[in-house]
Amino acid sequence: MRKRFLYMFAGTWLIYLAFLPPGIYSIDGYSMLAVADSLVTRCNVTVPAGLGIPGKDGQTYSSWYPLQSILAVPVVAGAIKASSLLHIPVHYAESFSAAVLPALYTALTVPLVYMLAISLGSSKNGAWLAAISYGFGTIALTYTRDFCADPLLALLVASGLLLAFVRPTSWITLPVAALAVLAKPTGIILGPILCIYLFWKSRRLWLSLLPGFGSAIGLALYFYYNYYRFGSFRTFGQPWTFSINFLPQGLAGLLISPGAGLLWFCPCITLSVISLAQIKTQRLEAWTIAALACTSLLLHSLWASWNGGWSWGPRLLLPVLPGLVALTGVLSNGWRKLLVLSTVLGFLLTAPNLVSFYTRYYSEANEQGISNADLMWHPSRSLLLHAWPAAYRQIQDARQSDVRQLVAQRAENPASTISTSRALRVVAVWWWVLPVVHVSRIWGILISTLLTLAGIRVLMLARSQSFGVTDPIDLCPAP
Repeated sequence: MRKRFLYMFAGTWLIYLAFLPPGIYSIDGYSMLAVADSLVTRCNVTVPAGLGIPGKDGQTYSSWYPLQSILAVPVVAGAIKASSLLHIPVHYAESFSAAVLPALYTALTVPLVYMLAISLGSSKNGAWLAAISYGFGTIALTYTRDFCADPLLALLVASGLLLAFVRPTSWITLPVAALAVLAKPTGIILGPILCIYLFWKSRRLWLSLLPGFGSAIGLALYFYYNYYRFGSFRTFGQPWTFSINFLPQGLAGLLISPGAGLLWFCPCITLSVISLAQIKTQRLEAWTIAALACTSLLLHSLWASWNGGWSWGPRLLLPVLPGLVALTGVLSNGWRKLLVLSTVLGFLLTAPNLVSFYTRYYSEANEQGISNADLMWHPSRSLLLHAWPAAYRQIQDARQSDVRQLVAQRAENPASTISTSRALRVVAVWWWVLPVVHVSRIWGILISTLLTLAGIRVLMLARSQSFGVTDPIDLCPAP
């Protein structure tokens, strides 16, 4: 199992590396990266104006989440040193280096989906297909190329579920639940749900309380972080406007809206419902995953910003997708063929984001005066229909732009138009900016091709080779 884990991680990681973006585009990504830069260069967590909101001391602080920034500190420190050696701007070196992290988190999550599927009673081939479906047929593929916190939280949620399901249950569920809250406050739902599962399964009170203690510790640390920045424990920085009035629109929007519906952006997820009926032995584990997903759906549906802003699909639901996709590993052969088709469809819908940024279309729509309501609810405005044409226009703009001049530019505030944006006027793959360091793009294209072929080869090895009998102690559900 350990070898299978490494093979799946390595194969996925190689493919993700082949399509790394040349930097970070999103405002939340820039803000969290700015915190990491401040920790390295100034030993504080302030950010430039425009990337946060004023704090209690008049300084500007990020509105986003601390764990992503903390994990980026060693990467940023290395990027600062590399920038002087390569003679490139520091901000560019930091942005490109930090883009590696979300891809790493998702590459680690893919084999966890495999192991979750095995723990639910899936065959090895079924588990392999479920893991591939998550890594390449859902919105997870898009968010390997953006510095948002959701891939990190997805990794922690998948880890927490697996640690709770294995026997003997590990005490590591406590720090995982704590880190989930620091990755994103909505990660607090992980601890209580794991507590209920463990108590129902084992009837051991102290064991079942471990994830709950973890969530409490994580929340206490987040409260302190809030007080340090804003002088109030309850001020998270985000507009936490929750209301029952948002629930109908939020549920419909996250599930079936043309602009963000889970059913359209992740076609394979519909088969998770079929899987619940086909699971015969680990039903409590399966319903725990379903409960976690429903809780996340309900929580985000109550939020005014249920669509997550400019997002590819229901970004806020990404953390619960590993468990849901793992359920599909138990599908019978007939349903498994449908899973293959839905995975291919999901990949084709997502593929333009491997060479462009989906925000290109949002920016075009914004400049044309198209409302957010139209983008979310009008089928003809759906991002799924316009992703490929927008990617083509971004590539055409890139061919007419001097990448050396673009990289040298740096504005104090994020760009407000396509014509002033650096990220939306390049081919959004790392090798496009190689001329900045006086290297031909041909070499980059060659390396990307080799990485992709090597990744596919390693993933096929993970499927075809047997590495011995699975250890029943490692993957049996907790008693």
